Parts: sequence; structure tokens; C-alpha cells
Amino acid sequence: MAEIIIMPKLGFNMSVGKLVKWYKNEGDPVTKGEPVFAIETDKTSIDIEATQDGVFRKKFIEEGDSIEVTLPIAIIADAAENIDAVIQDVNRQLNRKDTAAVPETSAPASTAVSTSSAPSAVAANAGGRQKITPRARRVASEQGLCLEGLVITGTGYDGGICEKDILDYLSSNKVRVSPVARKMAEAQGIALEGVQGSGAHGKIMKRDIAASEKPMVKALDAEIKAVQAEAKFSADGKEIMEVIPYSGVRKIIGDRLAQSKFTAPHLYFTQKVNLDKLLELRKQINGAQEKKTSVTDYIARATIKCLQKYPDMNESLVGGQIEKYKSVNLGIAVAAPTGLIVPNIKNSNQKTVVEISKEASVLFDKARKGKLTPDEYTGGTFTISNLGMFGIENFTAIINPPEVGILAISATKDEPFVVQDANGNKSIEIKPMMNITLTVDHRVIDGLLAAQFVTEIKRMLENPIELLV
Repeated sequence: MAEIIIMPKLGFNMSVGKLVKWYKNEGDPVTKGEPVFAIETDKTSIDIEATQDGVFRKKFIEEGDSIEVTLPIAIIADAAENIDAVIQDVNRQLNRKDTAAVPETSAPASTAVSTSSAPSAVAANAGGRQKITPRARRVASEQGLCLEGLVITGTGYDGGICEKDILDYLSSNKVRVSPVARKMAEAQGIALEGVQGSGAHGKIMKRDIAASEKPMVKALDAEIKAVQAEAKFSADGKEIMEVIPYSGVRKIIGDRLAQSKFTAPHLYFTQKVNLDKLLELRKQINGAQEKKTSVTDYIARATIKCLQKYPDMNESLVGGQIEKYKSVNLGIAVAAPTGLIVPNIKNSNQKTVVEISKEASVLFDKARKGKLTPDEYTGGTFTISNLGMFGIENFTAIINPPEVGILAISATKDEPFVVQDANGNKSIEIKPMMNITLTVDHRVIDGLLAAQFVTEIKRMLENPIELLV
């Protein structure tokens, strides 16, 4: 039986999904449980698996397309099954949604076509709205075709405009033009309708504009601008290596960090920690078991115990109220392919150092592969960020909203340290020292509480036996 695959809703605030990769082509066999496509969420990309065996019969969007959640995007069915009715129903849904998403445009009465023999007279329904598939709209945009005011015969379901209709219109009206050629024509005031295109399917290229009957000075000026555009120079003359849209995951991360930085007044507290005893304890534990623990695991455990001791640090500012949590869902920042992401160890207050280490290793591996699910990187109550492995000696971190604190962990460095013996005599020894910096939201957390919290973390790390009980 045919199954309609929809754009899944993977988060409470997710309204639109972006398809980043199809793993199947039309006609490919599909086995239940294997990935069919990948979508981009607010932090990562997730593979979506097939829920039944069959054949990948039809796809309705392409890689890079975005579409509202729960809308159909593909059909899986038996190879011999007739899915014409299903395709028609899906097209009807997509046309209806696309109609609701774009401004109403009515065709001029003088150019309207009316004939009973055509699948559809014009590219508009009775309400005067355009009916066009997302793919057709994208092709029109790529070719520089403005749809407003145009009358295009639609051959899709119920008169809807499909990709073929756009391409036919472009071919018949000879309006295909490369972006560079369009800029040259605009600079010289050349009407594109009078230029014969020499590119594929009659597409107008820059050479066609350059060969037109216009003054050579203007043509040369346009050519220079075209070359600059092709070479990707900035307005002030810098050569551009690559242009990357500020969108998707990177924009979401940037927007959230900016919101945090400029909404929550950040306050910082730094302590220097002697890791002499901790490193020795870690060495003994790692020598007694197969699973090796990291310094981050012990810092995580110390942070968790301190959050239990100071529960006012384990809260969030949500709307107009403060939510204080009994559960400690500790987030640990990880550098993923799409940017910084914070997987959470749920109910970490119930886990030992070794259990934290095992769960963190799994989450870190999934994060680096871009395979985290939304549940694994949402719902945190406090975050730690460790840049020690990169040799960073000191830094401050931006709070991960709606949390009220984040702990920045720096590199461990051998430094001179004053040691006092039982008789009060002082000497200088070389000790492994590390800076930790606590950032708090000063709207919610007072300086005294923050100072007590970060000092208690220091004390526990310098007396690490407490982390095992």
C-alpha cells in the first residue's frame, strides 16, 4: 500500500523543515529502517528512516527545498501499484499550501485565456491566486523570471503550474539569461527581447550582450563589471574566496547567542584550580578499568554536585517566571560540523563519574557526526564549555538560554604554586593549574551566589575523592 512521506515535526517550535539530502532516487528499492532523506533542524541534520518496504516512487521536493512540517514530500509504494490518485491528492495539498503562502496576483483581463481544450486556461484559480509547485517557483526564481502579472498555462493537477510549464514559457519567450548577461544589459540599457541567445536553449550569455549594437565604452564597462562579478570581488576591491549564505543552523546559533548576550546581563567569576590530586586520582581510576575518563568528566561531576548544593543555579528564566529544577540536565558544548552544539546528559545527578563519561562519549560521537536528535540537545539546565584541549588559557562563555549560567574551562598549565607545610613554612612548587570562569545571568543570579558556586567547584576539584561518593 502506498505510503505518503511527510516532512516530520521534530521540535515544538519547528514549523518548516529543510531537506538537505535524498538518499534514494525514484525507482530505488527501499527497506524498512534504512535512511531515505536527511533534514536540517535548528542545530543539526537528522536522517529519517523508512517505515515500510517498497519502492521510492515519487518525490515532490528537491535537495535544498524548505517546506512546512507535515506536508507530503514523497511516496513509497509497491512497484506495480497505481499511485496516480495519490499523486493528484498530494499535488492538491501542495498547491493549496503554496497558494496560502504567496501574495494574491490576478492576471490582467486583456491577457486571460479561456479554452475548454486546455488543461488549465491560466495559472490562477477562481480566486485569482497563483497555483504553482515549489519546484516550479524555484526554477522561475533561478532564471530571473518574475511571475507577478504573467499568464502561464499550467499543465499540472487542477491547472497548477509545474516545472515544465516554467521551462516551456522561458523557451518560447526567449527570456533565459545568465546573471552576468542581465547585469551587462541593465548597465547598457539593452532590451533582452531583442538579443539572440547563444547558450543552451537560447539562453542569453554575456558574449551576446557584448556583441550587441551599443557603444564600445559601455560594453567594455559592463564587461569589466561582469568579470568582477565572476571573480567575486567585494565592493571595495577585496577578492572573495567563497560566499556562504548566513542562514540555516549558523544563523540560528548566531541569533540565539546575540539574544543571550544582549538580553541577559552577563557577570563573570574566575577561579584558578590546582589539579594535582585530580590528575593522580584519574590516573588510578583509568588504570583500574577499560573505560578511560577525562578531566571534563570530573569537572562535570563537580558541577553537578554543586548544582545540587546550590539549586538556585539550576534554573531558567522562562517568560515572566523563574523555573527551578530538581533534575540536573548537564549540557557539554561540542564543536559539530554545523557549529557549536550542546548535547545534554539527562538526570546527570543520578550518575557516577564513569557513567557520565560513557554517556558523554556516545553523545559527543553523535554530535560530531551530526546525528543528534532534538531530545539530545534540548532541555538542558546548565552548560559547561571546555576549550582546554586547544590550549586556551582563559576565556568567557555566553550563556545558553534560557539557562542562567555556563562554566568555561581552560587548559591545564604547569605554573609556580605556593605550598605551605604543617609548620607554616612556604615554598614554591610547579603544579598543574587550570582557570575556570563562571558566567551568570545577573537578572537572576546574585554575585554572592555565583562566587560561592564557582569556589565550591574549585574546592571539590582540589579534593576529588568527594566526586566518587
